[in-house]
Amino acid sequence: MKDLAEMLEDELSAAVEVKNPKSLHRYITLLTGGYVEQDLHERRYSELSSSIREMLASMKEGFRRMDERFTAMQKQMDERFTSMQKQMDERFSSLQKQMDERFEASNQRFEDMNHRFDDINRRFDDVNSRFDRQHKLISLGFTALALIITAFNLAIILG
Repeated sequence: MKDLAEMLEDELSAAVEVKNPKSLHRYITLLTGGYVEQDLHERRYSELSSSIREMLASMKEGFRRMDERFTAMQKQMDERFTSMQKQMDERFSSLQKQMDERFEASNQRFEDMNHRFDDINRRFDDVNSRFDRQHKLISLGFTALALIITAFNLAIILG
């Protein structure tokens, strides 16, 4: 704009008779001052717009990178969760298998004990049966002996 002011001053001084060069210089300065200020404002506005565009681009890039980081972090968290879930499933399966094995072992022990009790019951029943037979035999023997004694006493009394 300074060049414009000098060109206008030179052209105007050549075109008309200048009585006061300082007054002409002030006139041109006032005349171009608005242009200079407008140009300055336009440059500042342009710089500000450019800065805002750069800032927006930078912010968009930052948000894009944040989205990428968030997506990567989400993916990493999903992978960790999946891994932890898999480990927990494996542990649960292992624990379930151990519990099933323990249950089966306990169940087998109870079955063995049940067989032993069945064997003991059979032996007890056998002993009880023998005792009953001996008791019957002894009772029969005592009854036979009592009959013989009674018959002998009757034979002595009657005879």
